[in-house]
Amino acid sequence: MDIESYTDTADLIAKTVGAVTDCIGAGFKRQHIAVISYRGREHSKLSPYDKLGPYALRAPTGRYDLLGNSVYTEGEVLIDSVLRFKGRAAPCVILTEVDFDTLDAAAVRRIFVGATRATMKLTLVVSEAAAKVLIDRLSDGMPGV
Repeated sequence: MDIESYTDTADLIAKTVGAVTDCIGAGFKRQHIAVISYRGREHSKLSPYDKLGPYALRAPTGRYDLLGNSVYTEGEVLIDSVLRFKGRAAPCVILTEVDFDTLDAAAVRRIFVGATRATMKLTLVVSEAAAKVLIDRLSDGMPGV
């Protein structure tokens, strides 16, 4: 597992693009990489984009086919929210936009759901504030979680 922290939106995008590049460098094919936002699609800073760096994104359109399956845009790297991706998996998951002030039970569950979607490789892209909370909690031995 890799962990990257970001400071602002530009850094979030750069760190997420870097994580995709690192995964490709590790041998994962683009179609085996899922960029999963900790935030919902409505609040995601990444969901408005059809590309991140050089990577065309395959995103849900909000429409469904006759069998009830989501219709996606053209693209090679999947982008979705952690809640929409629940129950699915990918060899390589980049859980990005992880941001919280308190590591409460809801935050732990959301991280768990996102992290367990990865079958081979996981990268977390977390805000500096969330990174500090995680480091503080880890140094305390994770009481109360």
